[in-house]
Amino acid sequence: MSEHLPYFSGFESLAVQWTDKIWSRGVPFWLRAEPKSNRVVLCLHGFTATPFEVRPVAQACLSRGLDGVGPLLPGHGFQELADQKLFFPKMTAEGMLSAVRRELELARSHYEFVGIFGHSMGGAIALKMAAEGRVDACAVTAPALKLPPRAVILLALFGWANISIPTQPKPFDNPVYLFDNCPAGRALQQLARIARSDLSSITCPVLAIHSHRDDLVSPVVINWMEKQLPDNLDVRWFDDSGHVMILDVNGEEISQAIADFFSQF
Repeated sequence: MSEHLPYFSGFESLAVQWTDKIWSRGVPFWLRAEPKSNRVVLCLHGFTATPFEVRPVAQACLSRGLDGVGPLLPGHGFQELADQKLFFPKMTAEGMLSAVRRELELARSHYEFVGIFGHSMGGAIALKMAAEGRVDACAVTAPALKLPPRAVILLALFGWANISIPTQPKPFDNPVYLFDNCPAGRALQQLARIARSDLSSITCPVLAIHSHRDDLVSPVVINWMEKQLPDNLDVRWFDDSGHVMILDVNGEEISQAIADFFSQF
């Protein structure tokens, strides 16, 4: 639990007082291989989403003998609109980073090898954790190191206000908030800046997966990563998919590629 927002660990059971408030399909998970594994991949979801969208990666890792853990990050996962609008604007960059640092401490207490995977916002956080030397390997899809121009303009004009803007439902099943929020957007923007500024500190192996069709995170972020990580970066492109690529048409192939990456260590 952070100071201001609930944070739900993948290593701990969801407390009873929260079970009716959190989407049943968006709860944290801990997938454990048989026989017992000494390797784990921490899977971080994106902005407005839940562990549901990264679970396919954890399941692919499980098939390779690696455990998978998916926490529910601060401000996310609430099923009632009133709770969404209460908690989501309170998310902060430091609250996100602190939550994931705690998850990694728990992971280290259970496992010898700790990898991290993140999608979009989760990708930015994953890269920051890699820069801090907290993981043995890192994989990201569409890492949110740059916000779309529309979001940047809206934050410049209205970032001081607690304004929520409706968004369109995605064309596939994924429990997400159907609005963006300015204070939450400012936190995301700060996370992007923090992760971007620290790329050169990363020394562990990194897999970056993106699509030139992504209309939310510009493919230019891969160029930035290639300049800062010339020796330890593997880049893959899946251009039949859009932003939420793990759930899109290339989803299974992408999840398998990520599992293959982590299983080599």
